Amino acid sequence: MEAVKILLVLCFMLECCYCWVNQYDKPVSYECHPGQVLTKIVSQHNNYREDRQWDFQCAYTAALTPKSSCKWTNKVNQYDKVMNFKCPKGGAITGLRSVHNNYYEDRIYDVKCCDVIKQPKSCSLTGYVNTYDGKMNHVIKPCKYLHGIYSVHSNYHEDRRHRFYECNLPE
Repeated sequence: MEAVKILLVLCFMLECCYCWVNQYDKPVSYECHPGQVLTKIVSQHNNYREDRQWDFQCAYTAALTPKSSCKWTNKVNQYDKVMNFKCPKGGAITGLRSVHNNYYEDRIYDVKCCDVIKQPKSCSLTGYVNTYDGKMNHVIKPCKYLHGIYSVHSNYHEDRRHRFYECNLPE
């Protein structure tokens, strides 16, 4: 019985103490090491704050080299508007930055794009990976890389639903 109590306390601590990249209403700034792409995007929404906390994971990929040319965009969306962004030239997303605005209860995003070694043969748009006010836990398959982001903002929910453009790794 004591072991069950300890296990419950540990599970509670893990849920409460998750290492998010940002605090609610604060900026997000995350980028992968050279030669890596984003492979996992995790997020949770808080209705009181009307904001999301974010976490990311990266991994090395055959699409990039550590010397791939990379560049940060400047504001790929507007508050309360649809975001429909793809990295130029079939590029891969390797970082995200955003700033939250309490008036709009929304975020403006910058994206770090890196040139790929070889142009992808095919890219596709996922379905929605989260519900309004819900959690997100999106994993990009090892045979693909993240190429773009599509999201829709709801003023009623003060949240975004997200879809992702993913490209097949070149052969």
